[in-house]
Amino acid sequence: MMQDIELRLAALAKLVTAGSESVEQRLGEEMARVEQVLLTGTDYDELINALKTVAVLTPKFHAAVLPLLTRFVESVSHRTLTMDGEPIQESRLRYRSPGHLIREAIEATNPVRYLHTVALVDFLLALYRSANTEVAGKARRAFESLVEFDLNVFYGEHGLGAQPQIDIVARLAQLEDDALVANADLVLSGLRRALAPSMEGHTWTYKAVTISRGSVTSDWGVAPLRAAAIALLKRMYPISESIGYRKNVLNTLGEAMRRDRPAVDEPTAAMFERDALEVLGFVEGLVTTEALPLVQFIEHQTYWNYYHAATPNIAAAALKIRDALDQHAEYPIYKQLIGFEGIFGRWEDLRRSEAAWEYTDQKRREFARQYAAEIDDINEPRWRTRILKFSETRSEDLATFPVYYEFLELLGQCRPQLALELLTAHEETMGPFQIALMAGLWVGPLSDEVATIADRWIAAGTHLIVIAKSLIKGGERRLGLLSAVVGRGSELDNHDVIVHAMGTAARLHGEDVVAAKGVFMHGLRELAKRSNADWARAVWFNRDFKTLIASMDADERSEVLRSLASLSKLDYQAEEVLAAVCAHDSLSVLDFLVSRLKQEAAEHKRRRETSVFEEDAFEAIPDHLHQLNKVLAKKPQALVQALRDGFDDEDRSMSPYRGGARLLKAVFPNFADPLPALLQELVAGAVPTNIDFSLSVLRSFGGGTPILETTKSIVKVVPENSPAWNELAAALETTGVVMGEYGMAEAFERKRQDMLTWSTDEDPRVRTFAAWLIKGLDQLIIRERQRTDEGIELRKYQYGAGEDET
Repeated sequence: MMQDIELRLAALAKLVTAGSESVEQRLGEEMARVEQVLLTGTDYDELINALKTVAVLTPKFHAAVLPLLTRFVESVSHRTLTMDGEPIQESRLRYRSPGHLIREAIEATNPVRYLHTVALVDFLLALYRSANTEVAGKARRAFESLVEFDLNVFYGEHGLGAQPQIDIVARLAQLEDDALVANADLVLSGLRRALAPSMEGHTWTYKAVTISRGSVTSDWGVAPLRAAAIALLKRMYPISESIGYRKNVLNTLGEAMRRDRPAVDEPTAAMFERDALEVLGFVEGLVTTEALPLVQFIEHQTYWNYYHAATPNIAAAALKIRDALDQHAEYPIYKQLIGFEGIFGRWEDLRRSEAAWEYTDQKRREFARQYAAEIDDINEPRWRTRILKFSETRSEDLATFPVYYEFLELLGQCRPQLALELLTAHEETMGPFQIALMAGLWVGPLSDEVATIADRWIAAGTHLIVIAKSLIKGGERRLGLLSAVVGRGSELDNHDVIVHAMGTAARLHGEDVVAAKGVFMHGLRELAKRSNADWARAVWFNRDFKTLIASMDADERSEVLRSLASLSKLDYQAEEVLAAVCAHDSLSVLDFLVSRLKQEAAEHKRRRETSVFEEDAFEAIPDHLHQLNKVLAKKPQALVQALRDGFDDEDRSMSPYRGGARLLKAVFPNFADPLPALLQELVAGAVPTNIDFSLSVLRSFGGGTPILETTKSIVKVVPENSPAWNELAAALETTGVVMGEYGMAEAFERKRQDMLTWSTDEDPRVRTFAAWLIKGLDQLIIRERQRTDEGIELRKYQYGAGEDET
């Protein structure tokens, strides 16, 4: 079916280039037909094929394409899509939905991208605002591709130069401020591409793609395009006060200062210098007025522009910004305390010597301690204001504030009244830093007052995570509070609170607070009641967790395993926990894994009987293991025996790459010793179920050389032409990744050579099996070469044969 439509489209593409009156009439009828389908049709396959047909017919009807596709995307979501005359089932809409059709419609606009560029921008802007994230993502990628320079379009047969980009930037400049802010991510992404210092081009044939690359020059409209893009960015900067928004604008302006290599001529060099000076001049005016996080961003960005400055004028302009930063009233202190992007040291020295960069966090911590010690009754009001201003800085990763955290902890000890005020009276501003304040207060003179506040918060059910994480400094004396946090989190059914409390308990246990294990187990049991194992993500990386596991008795480790049973998938964190348990009790972990395999088989059977698709279906074992495999590999006999014992309960209709075989492949990914010997020992007794188990394992490893001897051992004990032969053939014919057009056929030919060596084996069953398999491989080789030849001919229709072929 797919090949039929592709051949039909290839034939239509040939007709589009013809000029006869009858062909014109035939194409007009075809366009009318697909227009009717797109505006009123409901059959999914018919709509997909109509969209592909529109793309082929575009050269003849380009003016009608975007209006037609606009009407289609506006209406298709309101139709009930069908297949074979029946409404598409809910379970299949994941793959055949209006969103899929709209994404195909975006693809169909490719032929008109440089004919109706501005109209296409409006079409994509509307779809970028779609509630369907996949549609919005497709629209974004199409817009970015539209703005990117293409060597073949820029210098090609018609030589459009930068005109498409000029038209796009001009259209964006016509948007109102509100629209620019609402579409900022898309607009800025486009402007970054318009300011790119290089371009690429791609040339396709049926068997190859050639990628060319070149630098932009100031001619062909590039210089005015860049000036227009910079002007639009300068206009966009102040229209939103969001720090994140302004950082993105500054980051995009930075593209105007980037060049791929030395300019190819004087006008191009002058253009790059003009743009860099324009941006630096704009940025210099922001230093004294902008919020400190933006000032820090400006310093970081300006230094690297100075470091890569192509001319003395650019370097001098960057140093003017540096000097303005040094004169800033607050920024030098902010940089020492917050400074995760700050530049420390004299820029001229940093540019000349790597050694000049050796300004460590230890020096910043010395400043932090000095600042904390210098706060007194006289300057405390100024520091209160400063701390509140600094604390407005936000980051997706609070690990970027280690020095500031230490400063606030010191504040809790040196100026506890100020820290207490900041903690309680400025909760919104200090929210991300309350843990640091509270941790410092626990070891200061007001720890009892803080305990009273913690009691009040626990009763109110607020700031529970802050309390839990801060109690790492509370020691054994405050374990009762940590246990109370677990209890309150349980009452509120707040799993995150319990998880964070368990993480603190694990760390405290590692610091010899032995009783902390009781708090950890309390949290574990509460989460187990709720079939929740999120705690594993909070403790797996903790160096103290293995110590905690080692201190547990067998029953407690069993509780840990049972709590993990609720996981639909064993992620990296859960695997680390299992590896820690396995180091002390491998048999219990094996029982746990076998029980998951049985559960997976039951789930598979249920889904097959009910025809229900589940996106997050249960997966017993991941494809790859990182730590657990190393521990299990030390117990190969126990592992194989446990999986063999559980094999009788497996669902044989499942993929051969699942079940116990999946676990063996994860532990012995290359069919390494002693697995072959253990399987051959199982097979030697010719017990049918042992053979079936071994066959399932071989199927999961593919048809490479390592499985040949084990395969031969099975051939020797099973009857000729038995069902086992088909299983063995399937295992041996598996190829894995192949290369080249005839890669699959060549892989089958190599397997045929392997079987030729079996043709002279002393065992008659092996010789008979080899002859049978060679015959099947010969047929596969013929079919595979025929399929490849047909595919090549079809691609020649689509992409051309290339200059070197007729």
